[in-house]
Amino acid sequence: MRPIVFTILFCVCAALPLAAQTAAPEGMVQIPAGKFWMGRDHSTEQEAANKMPRGWRDDRPANLIQLDAFYIDKYEATNADYAKFLQATGGKAPWHWPQGKVATGTEKEPVFNVNWSEADAYCKSVGKRLPTEAEWEKAARGGVERQTYAWKEEEDAPANAPLPAAVNRNKAQPVGSVAPNGFGLYDMIGNVIEWTNDWYDPGYYAFMPKVNPKGPETGVYRSVRGGGWAEGRGEKLANYYRNFSDPETRSSTIGFRCAK
Repeated sequence: MRPIVFTILFCVCAALPLAAQTAAPEGMVQIPAGKFWMGRDHSTEQEAANKMPRGWRDDRPANLIQLDAFYIDKYEATNADYAKFLQATGGKAPWHWPQGKVATGTEKEPVFNVNWSEADAYCKSVGKRLPTEAEWEKAARGGVERQTYAWKEEEDAPANAPLPAAVNRNKAQPVGSVAPNGFGLYDMIGNVIEWTNDWYDPGYYAFMPKVNPKGPETGVYRSVRGGGWAEGRGEKLANYYRNFSDPETRSSTIGFRCAK
């Protein structure tokens, strides 16, 4: 009987996905494999009236996307995180840091004024990478499908949701200041806008791969996602909202988080 029992146990363990057998790395959340709807599947009033610039239709058509399981940081990279990176690598501090040091009291705020290459280098230094645009959107949705906001609709947003709590504060807030989304991720919307790994193409959704899309092979701009603190209310805080920036840009509204 022993060989039979051994065989059965082996088969049960082997049937489990590898990701299910390992715990998420510290400070990260596992986003399960599966399909999700990426992009916008409805028309706005401006679009229906043909008053919306063509470039603002870059989030259509919606695509049913299959993604492998992946990990993503619970929080945006903070000033304290970035200071450790600079100490280890001798890199250049964000220009607004006084004497190249983190200002007292801002250690837990998300780092900003870092360009795409600097964000990419940070993630690689800790054995991670920037998330793809598809990964970012699935993570931001928090398991809520085909809705404008991760916290349901705007009028139903609870008092501690990202919409009222992290927007219009004149600056980024310490990470984790508002409730997490359904995946346990903080500040996907409403703190700093975040760099992704993808090049930006306004027409990409019309021909994007439906399995693990990684963006265009080349481009001029990089995709950024997530409505930041300066965006105000409205569609710029939607799960599907896309934007782009020159990869050399350093902005007070753009930060990042890492994936793996």
